Amino acid sequence: MDELELKINEPIFMRNLVIYPITDGSDDEGFNPATIDDALENKKGTFRELDIPNVNEIIFDNNGNLPVLMIDGEEVTGSLQNRIIARSSIVEAHSSSNIPVICAEERRWEEIGGFKTGYCSYPKIRSILAISLHKKIDTQHEVWKEIERKLTVTRTKSKTSSMHEIFDNLEDEIKRYLEGFEGLNHNTIGFIGTAGNRILGFDLFSNHHIYNKFEEKLLRSYVLDAMEYQRAQGAKPDIEGFFKNILKTVGNLQMNGQKGNVKLKGRGFVGQMAVYNKEPVHISAFPV
Repeated sequence: MDELELKINEPIFMRNLVIYPITDGSDDEGFNPATIDDALENKKGTFRELDIPNVNEIIFDNNGNLPVLMIDGEEVTGSLQNRIIARSSIVEAHSSSNIPVICAEERRWEEIGGFKTGYCSYPKIRSILAISLHKKIDTQHEVWKEIERKLTVTRTKSKTSSMHEIFDNLEDEIKRYLEGFEGLNHNTIGFIGTAGNRILGFDLFSNHHIYNKFEEKLLRSYVLDAMEYQRAQGAKPDIEGFFKNILKTVGNLQMNGQKGNVKLKGRGFVGQMAVYNKEPVHISAFPV
């Protein structure tokens, strides 16, 4: 992605969720990794528990010919309990990697079959993951507490306090938000999502190929947060300032020695970034 080519475009309104597309005039389609969904659907990758299972770590075996991009907050369901990816990362082709995860289902530790793909955590949970990279917190406790709060405000019931069941139970409402949406234009590589007077979050990819693979999953997650702010009013949030602060922070990084997951912190935001061959592939950021 070329910072000089990046531009915030006119907003797209989905009820009270407002999406500000970010386009890249360079039209660079370069790197095109697989996703978790691709790998599992095509049987080119599998998740598995450690020999001695650990709540906060699982293994991903990439048996395909492409690297696999996993972004922060993506959910994998099943096995002993549902988990979410704690850090954006890229698993090389024909390799195995230990993946840091957080439980997104507090009241189950029982085998129900192998891992499957799930949803992407809503921005509030992903912001907790980003904060945990910069500040010592009990990340697991904070995520469980947030899921319980979300269950309460959405009047959703779940025997195991499962984030997945929140999405399942609100599926009809999520569909109403996305009704008629056919995707953003071919130069779009990310967006800033807002609801009412607040910024929900920011996701940016290195090119449209990758963005397009995550678009629907991410939009559904932003909808889940936007539902809480249908009556929110107040001054329009500073979209341009938020965007410029993120780009400035990323631009100031010395990328020569950076690889894998890189934590981000700047004026008014925290986030993380997946880097491959010294180039950012995915950036997420959330207001603080």
